[in-house]
Amino acid sequence: MCSATGLLAKVERATLICDQTSCGRPICDLFRARLKGKLVAVTITGGHETTVAGDRSWHVPKKNLVSAVQAALQTDRLKIARALREARTLRRELRCFRVKVNALTAHESFESWRERDHDDMVLAVALALWYGERPRFKLDVA
Repeated sequence: MCSATGLLAKVERATLICDQTSCGRPICDLFRARLKGKLVAVTITGGHETTVAGDRSWHVPKKNLVSAVQAALQTDRLKIARALREARTLRRELRCFRVKVNALTAHESFESWRERDHDDMVLAVALALWYGERPRFKLDVA
């Protein structure tokens, strides 16, 4: 936590986008207490609409986050620097990430195509892209 708060203090107008889905809420609360106005909390949902909750956090459908990554990759606005320490891991996660559609219900799910694969880095990039490319509102930063 100390390195994240120190880094945010050094970067002017920086904001931490924190995933508070499931057990992430306590982590967001810890960061919120230290960052004082440089945090946007997001709960990833399976819905169809982006909404703002009573605690000023965002509820964002996973498909909106994934589409932000797809659009950025397809238009060459997102490039992964080879020098990044975790570049290989991010590329592997992106390659393994799939949309699954249930033929009976037409319900979409977005996940790694193998159970042993992870999607943490994909979702971290997706949260940053989603936030960075959307219009700003005064309630964004809590």
